[in-house]
Amino acid sequence: MTQQQKVVMVGVSQIMKVLGSVAVLVIGVSMLWEVPKWDNRSIARENISRLSSLPVDLPTFDHRKFLRHTKTRLPQYREQFQLAGEKHDLSWVLLASQAYQESHWNRNARSPTGVRGLMMLTRDTAADLGITNRLDPRNSIHGGARYLSRLYARLPRNIQEPDRMFFALAAYNVGMGHVKDAQILAKRFKKDPTRWDDLKTVLPLLAKKKYYKTLPNRYARGWEPVQYVKRIRAYRKILKSLVQSKSSPQTEL
Repeated sequence: MTQQQKVVMVGVSQIMKVLGSVAVLVIGVSMLWEVPKWDNRSIARENISRLSSLPVDLPTFDHRKFLRHTKTRLPQYREQFQLAGEKHDLSWVLLASQAYQESHWNRNARSPTGVRGLMMLTRDTAADLGITNRLDPRNSIHGGARYLSRLYARLPRNIQEPDRMFFALAAYNVGMGHVKDAQILAKRFKKDPTRWDDLKTVLPLLAKKKYYKTLPNRYARGWEPVQYVKRIRAYRKILKSLVQSKSSPQTEL
């Protein structure tokens, strides 16, 4: 090997060492840069895991879907839920949970029976509330809150909390007349007509001719208000936990 070749080899070796040092430095800086991101992702996973394992009466798929929608859909309506809750002396978390059960927070939701909007108001109910556009989120939320508040106020005084709100929610779903029919059945079966745990056992009987033909308001899909209240309670439990959680921006609402 000539002297010139030796000089070239030494030069290449030194360049490789410098490049190696630069590479190590770049990798080190990148790792430090990523640490906060890793920490945030780890915190988010821990909170999602914690909330997903919260003992609620929901299928796993629905539970996780609800958690996703609290991030993607709820923020645009939260203020209106809060304003409506304050105006009608209702929990905004409850209103939001009810709206999710009604429409999954889809402002354009509609059903084959003609109910529409976030709170799925019927045409007649909307007209009674003075609402002309059921698809407007503010109108729907405030209208639904007002309607729920009216139903709550119409219930007899001997129905106390927390049962009173469950009765009001059931009436929102199936109608006050059918709730009263279920109370009649509860009395016949020697159950307490002022307790939700008793009423929900007889509501499904409103779909059986043997029973509904003896009642003032006749047939109703009585199993629906039972599931309706059950799911709202589950959503409320999750949402309440989210609101109270301060451990990560990923879970704060």
